[in-house]
Amino acid sequence: MDKKTAAEEDDEFFGDQSCEDEFGAGEAEFRDVKTLSYLDGFDETKEEKLQEGFAEGYSQAFNDAFQTGNRLGSIAAKTALCELKKDAECVTANKPVLHNAASAIHQFLRDEIMVGDEKGRENSYEGSFNNLKNQLD
Repeated sequence: MDKKTAAEEDDEFFGDQSCEDEFGAGEAEFRDVKTLSYLDGFDETKEEKLQEGFAEGYSQAFNDAFQTGNRLGSIAAKTALCELKKDAECVTANKPVLHNAASAIHQFLRDEIMVGDEKGRENSYEGSFNNLKNQLD
């Protein structure tokens, strides 16, 4: 048997062992793994940040809604007490306050929920909420 025949037999047993093909295949596999790892990490981080943002926004919205509901409830209770006492002057003074408070809340919710983060908004959420609190005071 000559050397060429033995090398050909080894190739058949071990497969093609040329450096170029092995390196090219290994590099392609490395790029695929690197890309998958990056995408997996990106998706995982995106989900974590989304959850953190939701939790923070939910907490803020809950506190803001509680303050707003408390103020509106106080105005409504005061108006109801005036009606129970049959104090016409008190009712006349408080009904417009109640109506204006409800209108201000409606406007705030419409702007913040329906319009959301459109460009061209004059105020941020915090600015809009502070305006609402001022209108309710």
